[in-house]
Amino acid sequence: MGGWPRGPRERGARRARIPARALAKSKRHSIACVPMLSQTERELVVRSWRLVVPIAETAADLFYRRLFELRPDLRQHFPEDMAGQKKKLVQMLAFIVKAMDWPESAWDEDVTPDEDLFLVVLALGRRHTDLYNIPDESYGPVGEALLWTLDYGIGKEFDAPLRSAWAKLYGLVARVMKMGTRMIAAERDADSVPRAAGGGMS
Repeated sequence: MGGWPRGPRERGARRARIPARALAKSKRHSIACVPMLSQTERELVVRSWRLVVPIAETAADLFYRRLFELRPDLRQHFPEDMAGQKKKLVQMLAFIVKAMDWPESAWDEDVTPDEDLFLVVLALGRRHTDLYNIPDESYGPVGEALLWTLDYGIGKEFDAPLRSAWAKLYGLVARVMKMGTRMIAAERDADSVPRAAGGGMS
């Protein structure tokens, strides 16, 4: 199985606020854009997440502490009170990991946009650009902070195969989020064409 699958039904998933024309394009090109995790890699991620759940609040603290150590300039993009942001981080990771735990047959189910793993992550990338102005170069430090947090929190269980599986999963998520960023750029370019053609007319 290759590509980024449509996630199985999942209550509480965030709604993907994506224009229809962009939505159609994204679904046509989603299947071949990035390699998917193997069954073994998905199982590793799911099992390791069970170790994170009991320490989820601490893990979120560790993640942002490490991220801001790596990139102090990113702190300005986040609220003073980080409680809500930390909760969102854990919820999004749980949503992604939950999708990794579904059987092969569930990946092909028809789901609504707010239950679609690909579209939820795509919308997350759009929000990071459109609402929060998070720079593209932040994806590297975020991935580094995530792996560091898992290593610190899980300990000796975070061996080379598990690190590789999480790194691959994060790379997949980051690629899809960047697609959301590029969609915004394309939409802005398209919106600027009529104004340019109009010669500044009001």
